[in-house]
Amino acid sequence: MASGRTPFERNFKIMAQENSGNPTARLLVIVVVALIAFAGGFFVSNMTNKSGNAGDSGSAAVAPSPSGERGTEGDGTALPIGDSFILGKESALVTVVEFSDFQCPFCARGATTMEQLQKKYPDDVKVVFKHYPLPMHPQATPASYAAIAAGNQGKFWEMHDWLFKNQKEIRNHGDDMKEWAGGHAKTLGLDIEKFNKDFDDPKTHQIVKDDMELGGKVAVRGTPHFFVNGERVVGAKPLAAFEEIVEAHLKEAKSLMKGGVARADVYGKMVAKNFDGGKADNKPSAAKPAGPSVEFIPVESNDPVFGNTKDPLVTIVEFSDFQCPFCSKVVPTVKQIKEEYGNEVRFVFKQLPLAMHAEAKPAARASLAADRQGKFWEMHDLLFEKHREFKSKSADFEGYAAGLAEQLGLNVAKFKKDYNDPAIAAQVERDLKLAGKVGARGTPNFWINGVNLRGAQPFPSFKAEIDKQIKLAKELKASKKLSGDDLYKALVEKNKASAPKAPAAPAAPAAKVDVKDLALGNAPILGPKNAPVTIVEYSDFECPYCKRGDASLKEAIADYDGKVKVAFKHYPLPFHKKAPGASKAAMAAGEQGKFWEMHDLLFENQRNLGSDDTYIGYAEKLGLNVEKFKKDLKNPEYQKIIDADMAQGSKVGVRGTPAFFINGERLVGAQPASKFKEAIDRALKEAK
Repeated sequence: MASGRTPFERNFKIMAQENSGNPTARLLVIVVVALIAFAGGFFVSNMTNKSGNAGDSGSAAVAPSPSGERGTEGDGTALPIGDSFILGKESALVTVVEFSDFQCPFCARGATTMEQLQKKYPDDVKVVFKHYPLPMHPQATPASYAAIAAGNQGKFWEMHDWLFKNQKEIRNHGDDMKEWAGGHAKTLGLDIEKFNKDFDDPKTHQIVKDDMELGGKVAVRGTPHFFVNGERVVGAKPLAAFEEIVEAHLKEAKSLMKGGVARADVYGKMVAKNFDGGKADNKPSAAKPAGPSVEFIPVESNDPVFGNTKDPLVTIVEFSDFQCPFCSKVVPTVKQIKEEYGNEVRFVFKQLPLAMHAEAKPAARASLAADRQGKFWEMHDLLFEKHREFKSKSADFEGYAAGLAEQLGLNVAKFKKDYNDPAIAAQVERDLKLAGKVGARGTPNFWINGVNLRGAQPFPSFKAEIDKQIKLAKELKASKKLSGDDLYKALVEKNKASAPKAPAAPAAPAAKVDVKDLALGNAPILGPKNAPVTIVEYSDFECPYCKRGDASLKEAIADYDGKVKVAFKHYPLPFHKKAPGASKAAMAAGEQGKFWEMHDLLFENQRNLGSDDTYIGYAEKLGLNVEKFKKDLKNPEYQKIIDADMAQGSKVGVRGTPAFFINGERLVGAQPASKFKEAIDRALKEAK
């Protein structure tokens, strides 16, 4: 390159210039360690290295250039990288892996941290990207398709950077992600015809599915989620937390090599040691495991259906919302399924009007009222055609729906009667209840012989699963002599039996940690330094539970007269924007011996946190030297203290606030004073 800079360096410089003063301007250098990919073909192993570079023969991985290569490392380990896009030198001894979501704001923060980490350890850290679009982020999946399509032309990281940089715009492009991202693909000089083809390619969609299924197996329950040489790190942790882990892993990796382990084998050795076997420390989510679920969806006699209603090979059940733009987008795909598969498929429609769409339930009733006159699918198409009008018709939706019924040639009087029939309202509620039972939390949501396919996927995604199910149905039909609903039930059971198993229940954090891992350092102390009981508190001034927990703690220690001291550690959560500033105000007050007084004021006025002027007012109230306080507020060392506290908290398993350690015994959450007293009494007994 004429400039002498890699695309990574150029992008970073450009972003830094465009976002000077904005610490979240970033390049996502996310890294995903993978796993168990060889069985079932979780990763497309035949993708070629687009650069054609042989690389360092002593390395365990292909080191793609920042423009986007695919890895081939570690397919024999418990956490293989597979062919995911990676960034970094192939000789790096530390592999950081992240499961990420382009629509997740915490992933954007994680991207900044990863960029800083890789920049600090350019020779020793490489990163691997795995796609993990969350159900609540409907645009994240197509954004992943865009990144992969760009990656197929060597521009994965450029598209990846652009998506994160324009994250706030992603939500506006649910219907036209391919076109929107394609506009940027043009600026990257990509072949747009190939980009569009790859965006829709089932192989592209399978990559995302495989990454999500992999995430489910290794107990990923949110994003971002990292593995550092197999060691799990959950959430957008600060740079200091990753630096500490990387340093430890580098030391161990070099020790292994001195002991005779080949560089190519270091990764496998360390993953074998560090990976927790798919048992996460974080609390399990109530949501179903990631990846395609398999559920039997009963077909009722009054469900709208087209296709073969008596003896289909494939039953497709759709849960949909007439006011959902993504549901509207999939209508042409449904028609294409009908045209291509005809008598082989039974297509069943279930109502799932989402709470955010006020007119969705009335529209659902209108469709079912039309169904009683044999015109469900005609009304279905018309409602989706007109769905953008619904909000303006909310005052008299019945009258609006009656006009549509008239347009379809229905008996309008009967239509109105049926529209208001409690039985139709009950049918909608029945479908809603069923949706909750089977885990349909968004629309559109499909089950193909029980196999879940989420979102407004293009026809090739449906075709891949339908063709697979037709083959399976023909085999089962011939061997078991089954037909109709008996065949449907048997197919669902067969698919359940072959589906990936759910991850094992995660292990809880240790009830007690070594007090050596809770070094107090220069933390503010409340109580006598020689007290036999030390309580280390990780807290966030913007967290309402921290305020309650602190009140309970103070109530409890009041009864112990000098036997307890409290050390405060700063743990501002990523989504509490005002918390870091409040922590710095408390530290600035601490410079003048008034940390705890400011601490109390901040919690008392928790709803008024924010500007420096607010904190200066509190300083005046406490009788501080205001000029010194103002100067101290800007002290850059305070952020280092926060980062160090958070790194220590992460190491001992802090996953939220408040978190307390009473002579090492973990107590999580805003517990009542009685719980603190019980733990203090145990600590005093042990201290004797």
